[in-house]
Amino acid sequence: MKFLRKFAALFLILVLSMSLFGCKKEVAAPQKNYNGIELVYYKMFDDSDTMQPIINDYVVKHPGLKIRYRKFTDFNEYESLILNEMAEGEGPDIFSMPNTWFASNYKKLTPVPETYGTPKDFASTFVDVAYKDLVRGDADGVEKIYGVPMYVDTLALFYNKGHFEDRIPQSGRPSATWEGIKEDVYLLNKPSEYPGLFDVSGIAMGRVDNVSRALDIWYLLLLQNGANFYNENMSRVVFASRSADYPALSAMDLYTSFSDASTKNFSWNEMSTENYLGKEIEVFANGSVSMIIGYSYYYQQILDYISKIKGSDKSFVSKDMVKIAPIPQIYDPNVSTQKRVAYANYFAEGVSRNSENADIAWDFLLFLSNKKNLQNYNAVTHRPASRRDLIDEQSKDPVYGVFATQVGYAESFPIVNDGVFAKVFTNLITKANENGANLAELVKAQDELSKLLPSTGLLTKIVPQTAK
Repeated sequence: MKFLRKFAALFLILVLSMSLFGCKKEVAAPQKNYNGIELVYYKMFDDSDTMQPIINDYVVKHPGLKIRYRKFTDFNEYESLILNEMAEGEGPDIFSMPNTWFASNYKKLTPVPETYGTPKDFASTFVDVAYKDLVRGDADGVEKIYGVPMYVDTLALFYNKGHFEDRIPQSGRPSATWEGIKEDVYLLNKPSEYPGLFDVSGIAMGRVDNVSRALDIWYLLLLQNGANFYNENMSRVVFASRSADYPALSAMDLYTSFSDASTKNFSWNEMSTENYLGKEIEVFANGSVSMIIGYSYYYQQILDYISKIKGSDKSFVSKDMVKIAPIPQIYDPNVSTQKRVAYANYFAEGVSRNSENADIAWDFLLFLSNKKNLQNYNAVTHRPASRRDLIDEQSKDPVYGVFATQVGYAESFPIVNDGVFAKVFTNLITKANENGANLAELVKAQDELSKLLPSTGLLTKIVPQTAK
């Protein structure tokens, strides 16, 4: 049976002529029998109702093929299961993992077969951050594609339109820069009768407690301030290394200023929540904070909470007052020549190195990520485009369009160990809240994270094909 499966996979290379991501004309493969071939697909968050229609579409064209789909909601359980199963030579054929995971784990994957397309095809089809995250050098330094994204999400600024019209009618919306946001926060704050507290806080930001995506905002500010997180081959963490302007120190000063009582833009409030959806989402929905930072799925979560408390004695924001603006920048994007930076966070699909049907699995992923299927996926999930040819269309969406407009200038960097990174940076920000931003503490955190990296580095130097 194993021989027959391997023969079927090899046969597919000969009969399948669909090129990578539809960059060339698609030619349907001859009909054949796929009896005995089953692909196992693990994925986070997406219900089978979302994925099954696409799976069924593919299976109909491949008689006898089975694709068994399993959804997960607990990422720690999910990651542990996959890594444990892979260590035993088993596990799913296809699974999705965070974009930050690929640089340190791509050797666990089977790359796209060369006959299906090239990194150049990938770069012309998907946005730049996906290329940087998912295309890696193999052992010989040759670029290979290890993942394909169904979407690319970014942090954006959610704001209460009513608060802005009431307190800052001159603009009616948030500033485009962080310096402007500081001024907005000062004007939006409504102090409480109790010293140091606010009836309405301008923004949920400045600490790690009670802000769901505090570390992602910190990563965003590192990138916007121009900090390089690693050296060239990922053998050392260097974000706090000495430089002319200490970008990491500037990022920490900015982040913690919103929880520093000595600053004009101090706006920190201890948030009391039901932990229904998470921290700042609830206080935004009840009108206690004017701005929060989050991903595209925050919008539906905000509406869900409004629906939950509607009809109770609790206050809530009107749906038409929930607006979304691009993430603020260091420099004014309307006049500056400096590049804009948004922070990307998404899952991408890959094929396990243990899969006996890797070629079929990749053919399915190329089908999954074609324009039509990702249009349908976006219609259901509202997750923003990963494909360049969908950006214009999705940018016109009156609610989610902001996220589509940001994917072109989105950036990220690898996170080698989520748990250790979270612990190190939580401690770092907490100390900065207590004692102010400190370069020595930044360097200490940098050195602690460097211990996670091998001295030889995690990245292989890319060898130009013409040089081989």
